[in-house]
Amino acid sequence: MSIFETLDYKKFLRDWVASRPQKGRGEYRRLAELMGISPTLVSQVVNDDKNFSMEHAVDVAEFMGLGERETEQFLLLVEFARAGSHRYRERLRQRIVKAQASAQKLSERLDRDRELSDAESAQYYASWAYTAITHLIACDPHYDVDRLAQRLHLPRASVARILGFLVESRILLGDPAQGYSIGAKHTHIGVDSPLVIKHHQNWRLAGFQKMNFASDKELFYTAPMSLSESVANGVRQELPLFIEKIVKWVGPSPSETVRCLNLDWFEY
Repeated sequence: MSIFETLDYKKFLRDWVASRPQKGRGEYRRLAELMGISPTLVSQVVNDDKNFSMEHAVDVAEFMGLGERETEQFLLLVEFARAGSHRYRERLRQRIVKAQASAQKLSERLDRDRELSDAESAQYYASWAYTAITHLIACDPHYDVDRLAQRLHLPRASVARILGFLVESRILLGDPAQGYSIGAKHTHIGVDSPLVIKHHQNWRLAGFQKMNFASDKELFYTAPMSLSESVANGVRQELPLFIEKIVKWVGPSPSETVRCLNLDWFEY
């Protein structure tokens, strides 16, 4: 269920928990630990007449890994449930319905628009984690926030924010319950884009971090050298051919695992 398809934040939360592995066993306890309250209170909110405070609602949205727009809608639903007067509830209901209509229009537009905006591209290439999560989900559509955080050694909140962005920008489609798929958005950037340098830097940084706990599956090689000018030029000509060969191997192969190739050849 999308957050934009309901007026009941509790039902949305219950459905989300039910979609988790082992039908969400232990999720309410983990949520209570995150918020610093008792599991009993969480149960009373989810199943009875109590409501989360707005501060706790922010924690819940982060726990579920909601994106920015989804979080705003979730907070609006909580405020709607907490409203004390009929007139105020009606004003909030109108805002909710308006947001639902807006979300539908945005979804239709994004289905037509396959190019990332400049702002989306800037965010996507701000960290290696965005492309890493995209490729990991290509291998396993049922990766969730917790597994991604553990796999990439990243804070859970950061992974939740990135995953929310990938879904909102339609780089990924789907949800944790049904699994994700790679969307039709083009994330490629040209060699003349200023983001290319950032992309190179990000993945080299990831490589530096990986060196601290590398396994036999990885290979790191650095070799400053002195050589003839003709050999230096020959190596430079051979490297693109080597890259092209790898691309031809990788392209048609199924997504089963992930690797990163960083290749540098420079004069110092």
